[in-house]
Amino acid sequence: MLLRAVTCIFALGAGTAGAAEMLESDFQVTYQYGGTEHRLSEDRVPLLPGNACYTWWIRLAEGAAPQSAVERLILPDALADWGDLATNPSDGVEISADNTTATSTFVPELSSDGWFSKGWCVAAGDPLGPHRIEVSVDGTPVDTFEFDVLEPEEYAWPALRQPDPRERSVNESW
Repeated sequence: MLLRAVTCIFALGAGTAGAAEMLESDFQVTYQYGGTEHRLSEDRVPLLPGNACYTWWIRLAEGAAPQSAVERLILPDALADWGDLATNPSDGVEISADNTTATSTFVPELSSDGWFSKGWCVAAGDPLGPHRIEVSVDGTPVDTFEFDVLEPEEYAWPALRQPDPRERSVNESW
């Protein structure tokens, strides 16, 4: 099935950054669970099609604005169906012949603090196991993000807030 790309290039303002000097980075997983959205900095992603997404963030040093960035998403196994990503030449994504790698080329739009990002959402049919994202800016590798996609049963879910036993429901019973 389709591992849908969610272009999460957040531009909070025009900034300048050194073309390939990374200051810091973060990898975040987001999903709805227990009635709230969770955004966690971790390297484990639950296989929740239509719910879980993962986004990398990179902060560049001040300097000349970067001209291009390349993201390579490398899967542990071939994906049977990349959907539109495999057939739409205008999306800026190339799929490898063995269906294990998606390469995206784009112009990073930096926030006023020098941050930019890109993300993907989990889809039905995505492979389990170790994944890797390699990011280069203006031809210079700046970071690699390694993470695992897991079955929901294997994922360590955050603790949910338990109700206060003194609180009552609408009908005064608990």
